[in-house]
Amino acid sequence: MKPKSSDNYIVDGRDLDMARAVSRDDGNDDAPMILQPEIPAALTFNGQSHAVMMVSPHDLEDFMVGFALSEGIADNVSQITLRDVRKTLQGYVIEADLHEDVFDRLEDRQRTLEGRSGCGLCGVQSLDAVSMDKIGTVTPGNMAQNIVLRAIDALPDHQTRNREGGGLLHASAFVDVSGNIQLVREDIGRHNALDKVLGAVARQGIDTTGGFILMTSRCSYEIVTKTVQCGVGGLVTLSGPTLTAVNLARQAGLTMICRERRGLFRRFA
Repeated sequence: MKPKSSDNYIVDGRDLDMARAVSRDDGNDDAPMILQPEIPAALTFNGQSHAVMMVSPHDLEDFMVGFALSEGIADNVSQITLRDVRKTLQGYVIEADLHEDVFDRLEDRQRTLEGRSGCGLCGVQSLDAVSMDKIGTVTPGNMAQNIVLRAIDALPDHQTRNREGGGLLHASAFVDVSGNIQLVREDIGRHNALDKVLGAVARQGIDTTGGFILMTSRCSYEIVTKTVQCGVGGLVTLSGPTLTAVNLARQAGLTMICRERRGLFRRFA
């Protein structure tokens, strides 16, 4: 099921003028650079096309499972059967089957446009799909300061793809109750990175009790809703939250810590 993809594209500055590096002293550097791909991935459930998302083309099985769970299409990983991930001339097709008990939910979350890598709501068919009243509740995480800071300090060592690609990728990590990073997933889109890590957690059967999600991005609407939907009680982001994200986190009982403009971390919810 692993797609045969080249995760990175190497561009030689001598062959592509737009990729040539120029230093402050007007000197040129012809060393190769790595450009991160942004590829369309079509998500298909039970043979029915559901959405096309712009993603980084790795960990696509995790992405499919995480998307289904965080969007409320399925309640648990046992209701999702991965069938195939294949590469086409246009991008990737990810196929999965849903249990008959949840298949009819697809209509409620149908996306009719492609999902841009920076947008978590592109293509939903009506405003009912983003109703603020639909968010569930979680048991709040009790994240001590030393645990949170330890995880933040350790995260850069896990961002291997980001280092290769010049700092373009968002990272999402699951951190256990002791502050240990259990796994990390990266993607050009912050909500995609979150879906990937939530999918990986579910597929590996990792206990989320007392743990939290750690993300390099800002904290917006879909980051909160996806975290809550998958039953994780804590969320830490390395950039600030929106007002809507704070209100939703408080409504759901989510413990949310974000870095504000001055570089300080604040417990917003």
